[in-house]
Amino acid sequence: MAVTLNGKHIQNQSDTLVVIFQGVFTKTNEAYADRIVQKQIPDEEVKNLHSYYHFMKVSMRNEARDYLYLEDYYSQLYGWYLFDHGRFIYEELSEQLSRFIKDQGYRHVYLVGSSKGGVGAIMMALHCPEIDNVYTMVPDLRISTTGFGESGRHLFFNQDAAFEAEVKTIFEREKTFEKFAKFDKKARFFFFTGVRDYGFRPVTDFHNKLMDDFQAESHLLILPTPEPHSPLIKNHPNLMNHLIQNIDREVPWEADEFTSVSKNVHIATYKTIGMK
Repeated sequence: MAVTLNGKHIQNQSDTLVVIFQGVFTKTNEAYADRIVQKQIPDEEVKNLHSYYHFMKVSMRNEARDYLYLEDYYSQLYGWYLFDHGRFIYEELSEQLSRFIKDQGYRHVYLVGSSKGGVGAIMMALHCPEIDNVYTMVPDLRISTTGFGESGRHLFFNQDAAFEAEVKTIFEREKTFEKFAKFDKKARFFFFTGVRDYGFRPVTDFHNKLMDDFQAESHLLILPTPEPHSPLIKNHPNLMNHLIQNIDREVPWEADEFTSVSKNVHIATYKTIGMK
């Protein structure tokens, strides 16, 4: 069954496109997945939930760009922009995104995503040569589906343990990087993370892999606070919006906002930590 990219396209007659991928909605959890499986929640209700777009204020604050807000309504709930009820879909979605970019004539394209949306942004950048920069916030490279319980496993993986294992290790598979390795121009990556995020180690490993194996430009932006995964985003909305607005700059932050401990690793300053 064919899958399609769905979402909201905001046009300002610009040659620059910012694509924003959805994170998880607060109300969705194991109990919510149970109710979907038990058909207590209509599919249309779940689909309508995805019409709420994260970071919509970004498009209101800068009308010099076009925006594409992409929904992640796959597997009757979510798909991390990777899979749909037991099969991979990221190649189909990336082909559709590349075609959309070409058909619309965009010259500059930037991808933005948080948590599972960060996974989608990364995967599209690995498969679409048109991408310039990628900015992700605490990307969920572990593909953390456990919070949705057995019903989530049923929806996401169609009770296929082998497929589930493939999904969980997708960023360790060479096939994931085959197209990216051949790109003449590779996207620049910016990973916002925190030392207490459960995904801190996978993100740092992925960052190193991009640089060491593919000579891609990648930057780690690290918040040295005790905040775990979701609060790193929710507690710092002004910082997130500030960095997203600057995604087209060579350096998307000011000199007093991050201290560079190396060329590609940057620690947030007190000023930045306080930028709620």
